[in-house]
Amino acid sequence: FFSTSMSKTAKVINDPVHGHITLPDYCVEIVDTPQFQRLRELKQMGAAYFVFPGASHNRFEHSIGVCHLAGEMLTQIRERQPELCITDIDIKRVRIAGLCHDLGHGPFSHSFESWASKISSDKGLGIWHHEEMSQKLFRYLIDDNDIDLSEED
Repeated sequence: FFSTSMSKTAKVINDPVHGHITLPDYCVEIVDTPQFQRLRELKQMGAAYFVFPGASHNRFEHSIGVCHLAGEMLTQIRERQPELCITDIDIKRVRIAGLCHDLGHGPFSHSFESWASKISSDKGLGIWHHEEMSQKLFRYLIDDNDIDLSEED
Protein backbone atom coordinates (compact mmCIF):
# COMPACT_ATOMS: atom_id res chain seq x y z
CA PHE A 1 0.00 0.00 0.00
CA PHE A 2 2.64 2.59 0.95
CA SER A 3 5.41 1.59 -1.43
CA THR A 4 7.42 4.51 -2.83
CA SER A 5 7.11 3.04 -6.32
CA MET A 6 4.34 4.46 -8.46
CA SER A 7 1.08 2.57 -8.59
CA LYS A 8 -2.15 2.74 -10.54
CA THR A 9 -3.47 5.34 -8.06
CA ALA A 10 -0.52 7.71 -8.52
CA LYS A 11 -1.43 11.00 -10.22
CA VAL A 12 0.45 13.16 -12.66
CA ILE A 13 0.07 16.90 -12.13
CA ASN A 14 1.16 19.44 -14.73
CA ASP A 15 2.98 22.03 -12.64
CA PRO A 16 3.80 25.40 -14.25
CA VAL A 17 7.24 25.47 -12.59
CA HIS A 18 8.37 21.83 -12.44
CA GLY A 19 6.50 20.35 -15.40
CA HIS A 20 4.90 16.95 -14.90
CA ILE A 21 4.97 15.84 -11.26
CA THR A 22 4.01 12.29 -10.36
CA LEU A 23 2.49 12.03 -6.90
CA PRO A 24 2.67 8.54 -5.40
CA ASP A 25 -0.52 6.97 -4.08
CA TYR A 26 0.26 7.73 -0.45
CA CYS A 27 0.52 11.45 -1.30
CA VAL A 28 -2.64 11.34 -3.42
CA GLU A 29 -4.51 9.90 -0.45
CA ILE A 30 -3.50 12.93 1.63
CA VAL A 31 -4.12 15.47 -1.16
CA ASP A 32 -7.64 14.12 -1.68
CA THR A 33 -8.72 15.02 1.87
CA PRO A 34 -10.79 18.11 2.76
CA GLN A 35 -8.07 19.21 5.19
CA PHE A 36 -5.50 19.37 2.41
CA GLN A 37 -7.89 20.75 -0.22
CA ARG A 38 -8.47 23.84 1.97
CA LEU A 39 -4.94 24.93 1.01
CA ARG A 40 -6.29 25.81 -2.45
CA GLU A 41 -7.94 28.86 -0.88
CA LEU A 42 -4.90 30.08 1.09
CA LYS A 43 -2.63 32.50 -0.74
CA GLN A 44 1.08 31.80 -0.38
CA MET A 45 1.72 35.53 -0.54
CA GLY A 46 -0.81 36.42 2.16
CA ALA A 47 -2.02 40.02 2.09
CA ALA A 48 0.60 40.92 -0.54
CA TYR A 49 -1.86 39.42 -3.04
CA PHE A 50 -3.99 42.57 -2.65
CA VAL A 51 -1.09 44.74 -3.83
CA PHE A 52 0.32 42.28 -6.37
CA PRO A 53 -2.70 40.32 -7.70
CA GLY A 54 -0.47 38.58 -10.24
CA ALA A 55 1.22 36.83 -7.31
CA SER A 56 -1.51 34.21 -7.12
CA HIS A 57 0.48 31.21 -5.88
CA ASN A 58 -1.44 29.29 -3.21
CA ARG A 59 -0.44 26.94 -0.40
CA PHE A 60 -1.84 23.95 -2.32
CA GLU A 61 0.46 24.48 -5.32
CA HIS A 62 3.38 25.29 -3.05
CA SER A 63 2.92 22.10 -1.01
CA ILE A 64 2.75 19.91 -4.12
CA GLY A 65 5.99 21.50 -5.35
CA VAL A 66 7.74 21.03 -1.99
CA CYS A 67 6.67 17.38 -1.92
CA HIS A 68 8.08 16.88 -5.40
CA LEU A 69 11.38 18.67 -4.75
CA ALA A 70 11.89 16.99 -1.37
CA GLY A 71 11.42 13.56 -2.95
CA GLU A 72 13.72 14.40 -5.86
CA MET A 73 16.38 15.76 -3.54
CA LEU A 74 16.44 12.69 -1.31
CA THR A 75 16.40 10.36 -4.33
CA GLN A 76 19.46 12.16 -5.75
CA ILE A 77 21.26 12.03 -2.40
CA ARG A 78 20.52 8.28 -2.17
CA GLU A 79 21.96 7.71 -5.65
CA ARG A 80 25.06 9.82 -5.06
CA GLN A 81 25.75 8.77 -1.48
CA PRO A 82 24.68 5.14 -1.07
CA GLU A 83 26.68 4.93 2.17
CA LEU A 84 23.88 6.96 3.81
CA CYS A 85 21.54 3.98 3.34
CA ILE A 86 18.51 6.14 2.54
CA THR A 87 15.49 3.86 2.32
CA ASP A 88 12.20 4.04 0.45
CA ILE A 89 10.50 4.77 3.78
CA ASP A 90 12.86 7.74 4.30
CA ILE A 91 11.84 9.14 0.92
CA LYS A 92 8.18 8.55 1.74
CA ARG A 93 8.50 10.40 5.05
CA VAL A 94 10.28 13.35 3.47
CA ARG A 95 7.69 13.59 0.68
CA ILE A 96 4.83 13.54 3.20
CA ALA A 97 6.59 16.12 5.38
CA GLY A 98 7.06 18.40 2.37
CA LEU A 99 3.46 17.90 1.33
CA CYS A 100 2.02 18.66 4.77
CA HIS A 101 4.40 21.27 6.16
CA ASP A 102 1.94 24.15 5.58
CA LEU A 103 -1.30 22.48 6.69
CA GLY A 104 -1.51 24.74 9.75
CA HIS A 105 -1.50 28.06 7.93
CA GLY A 106 -4.55 30.26 8.18
CA PRO A 107 -5.83 32.95 5.83
CA PHE A 108 -3.40 35.76 5.00
CA SER A 109 -0.47 33.49 5.78
CA HIS A 110 1.89 34.77 8.46
CA SER A 111 -0.29 37.84 9.13
CA PHE A 112 -2.90 35.42 10.51
CA GLU A 113 -0.27 33.83 12.71
CA SER A 114 0.54 37.20 14.33
CA TRP A 115 -3.15 37.86 14.95
CA ALA A 116 -3.85 34.34 16.24
CA SER A 117 -0.82 34.49 18.55
CA LYS A 118 -2.06 37.72 20.11
CA ILE A 119 -5.58 36.35 20.62
CA SER A 120 -4.40 33.02 22.08
CA SER A 121 -1.80 34.77 24.27
CA ASP A 122 -4.44 37.20 25.59
CA LYS A 123 -6.58 34.19 26.53
CA GLY A 124 -3.67 32.49 28.29
CA LEU A 125 -3.37 29.77 25.66
CA GLY A 126 0.23 30.51 24.68
CA ILE A 127 1.63 31.56 21.34
CA TRP A 128 0.04 30.16 18.16
CA HIS A 129 2.48 28.71 15.61
CA HIS A 130 1.52 27.37 12.20
CA GLU A 131 4.14 24.60 12.57
CA GLU A 132 2.42 23.28 15.67
CA MET A 133 -0.98 23.59 14.01
CA SER A 134 0.38 21.72 10.96
CA GLN A 135 1.28 18.78 13.19
CA LYS A 136 -2.13 18.79 14.86
CA LEU A 137 -3.97 19.12 11.57
CA PHE A 138 -1.89 16.30 10.04
CA ARG A 139 -2.83 13.96 12.91
CA TYR A 140 -6.46 14.99 12.52
CA LEU A 141 -6.29 14.47 8.73
CA ILE A 142 -4.94 10.94 9.23
CA ASP A 143 -7.57 10.04 11.85
CA ASP A 144 -10.54 11.74 10.18
CA ASN A 145 -9.89 10.11 6.79
CA ASP A 146 -8.86 6.68 8.11
CA ILE A 147 -5.48 6.86 6.41
CA ASP A 148 -3.44 3.85 7.41
CA LEU A 149 0.05 4.90 8.43
CA SER A 150 1.95 2.21 10.24
CA GLU A 151 4.11 3.08 13.25
CA GLU A 152 7.23 3.06 11.06
CA ASP A 153 5.64 5.78 8.90
